[in-house]
Amino acid sequence: MKSYLKFSVFMILLGIFVTACAGASFQPVDKEYVLTTDLRNGSLVFLGVSDEINGMENPTLSAKPGERITVTLINGGEGEHDVTFPEISAGTEVLKEKGEESSVTFTVPSVHGEMEYYDSVGNHAELGMRGKLVVTETGETMPVTSTTSNGDPAVLAAFQKGACGSCHEIPGIPNAVGVVAPSLADVNTAAEEHIKDAAYTGTATNAEEYLHESILDPNLFLAPKCPTGDCAPNVMPATISQTLTTDEINAIVTYLSGLPEGAYTESTTTTEVVAAPQEPDNSGADIVRDPTDLPGPVGNREPQVVRIDLEAIEVNGQLADGTTYTYWTFNGAVPGPFFRVRIGDTIEVHMKNSTGSTMNHSVDFHAVTGPGGGATMTQTEPGKETVFTAKALNVGLYVYHCATPMVADHISNGMYGLILVEPEGGLPPVDREFYVMQGELYTSGAFGEQGHQMGDTTKLLSEDPEYFVFNGAVNALKDKKPLKANVGESVRIFFGVGGPNFTSSFHVIGEIFDRVYDQASLTGAPLTDVQTTLVPPGGATMVEFSLEVPGNYILVDHALSRLQHGLVGVLAVEGEQNPEIYNGSPSAGSGH
Repeated sequence: MKSYLKFSVFMILLGIFVTACAGASFQPVDKEYVLTTDLRNGSLVFLGVSDEINGMENPTLSAKPGERITVTLINGGEGEHDVTFPEISAGTEVLKEKGEESSVTFTVPSVHGEMEYYDSVGNHAELGMRGKLVVTETGETMPVTSTTSNGDPAVLAAFQKGACGSCHEIPGIPNAVGVVAPSLADVNTAAEEHIKDAAYTGTATNAEEYLHESILDPNLFLAPKCPTGDCAPNVMPATISQTLTTDEINAIVTYLSGLPEGAYTESTTTTEVVAAPQEPDNSGADIVRDPTDLPGPVGNREPQVVRIDLEAIEVNGQLADGTTYTYWTFNGAVPGPFFRVRIGDTIEVHMKNSTGSTMNHSVDFHAVTGPGGGATMTQTEPGKETVFTAKALNVGLYVYHCATPMVADHISNGMYGLILVEPEGGLPPVDREFYVMQGELYTSGAFGEQGHQMGDTTKLLSEDPEYFVFNGAVNALKDKKPLKANVGESVRIFFGVGGPNFTSSFHVIGEIFDRVYDQASLTGAPLTDVQTTLVPPGGATMVEFSLEVPGNYILVDHALSRLQHGLVGVLAVEGEQNPEIYNGSPSAGSGH
């Protein structure tokens, strides 16, 4: 009997619990939005796919205070993604595979205005994946028409909250962003001046009537420079025309009248937004791989297991004097470590991703036979480690690189290196060996612009780099870590192109390559007496030559305009002069 009563009580409590959970789970949802991820015009975006927002990029969502809404994200590709609403600490799960989906449901706060949403994975928000949820009593955003009542061009009045801390909207005018004229008196003055203008064709005879003619003059409501740059991307140019209703204009005037002192910026005579010049930044770490940082020859040994340790580390590095950039690296430098094995070795790759990383990272070895070259086994989350093994089946000099989508983004940020698979018995000995790789960087600012630079996906996809570099940085192998040798020595350069996009015409000014192992094929006969050799992105070569005359020998890509984008190195050779081979009086201005 007691057991029966206990069971009955248990079932009642279970029923209450299930009912409560069901009630919580099945609360009605007032609105549902569905987004996917896409790449549009070189930028990552959220793309609306549900009816109300279908086809819109980074759509503005809308809801009433207190409504429950569900936002569903479908991963359309180009890496891992989520949707996060930071102001209410809500968001979907991180979606790792194309086609995965996740939803977040929440109650809209009872505060009018707007909330931001964005992709919190990596730097996707900076790459363009962000939008707004507008909260209004109507739950709708107001339509924007194309012309004013008399065809006069105008701009949407806008304001800025709290000395440009962030961009917000005027209640009832959900598309308003930027900064407005500083006071209602200035609004009236500007309106009066506009009415007096001979070009004015409206019917108003005073400022108040003018404000209610649904016309805003481009010189009345302006969007001057935002000191922090936060508002700049959203400012509407003066060429956009807009019809505003009387209620909308009243909302603007009312809002302006109630703004506290200092909550807005002085208006200017132009709508051009000019970013404040950045201060020089020399705080970056040295990410340049020393060209002598490579292991010695394998020699004549039997095959063995060789452990390879890679760690993806995202580093704020020094790109140029006064300019920093956030590099994604293997082991903290560009290029990644030089690895050296022999034919028949088994490589055991340990791929770590630093806990400080914002992105997943991986590695694809061109020397590996198997799907992805290891990339299918090493998609590694921050703070995690992956392992795989592979047998070295082919002799050669091979590129390795990160292969996490978008692959070109990871490579351009510095994630590439070389692995040498030596033949049985090793390579012929030389006096000096050097490790050099070429790459491109696609920065938001122009070449030479000071301060910290962000990556620019549009330039990357358009193959329009600002920088070409050897070993990661401007003049890295000229001013920072030049190659050094002596007269009479033999030199071998292991040269590769990380890219991700441009072929190199590798040339050493003042030298002729005695031997070029074309396409890094080390088992066939080398080319001899070569002036310049082509190396494609994701490719490599090995060149050898002897040094007869002292001086500085300039390493270049013979697409010589790239010199002006930072691509230059120096081989500094010391020793006795050799007038039988090279003689004369040096002249100024050669740059050598």
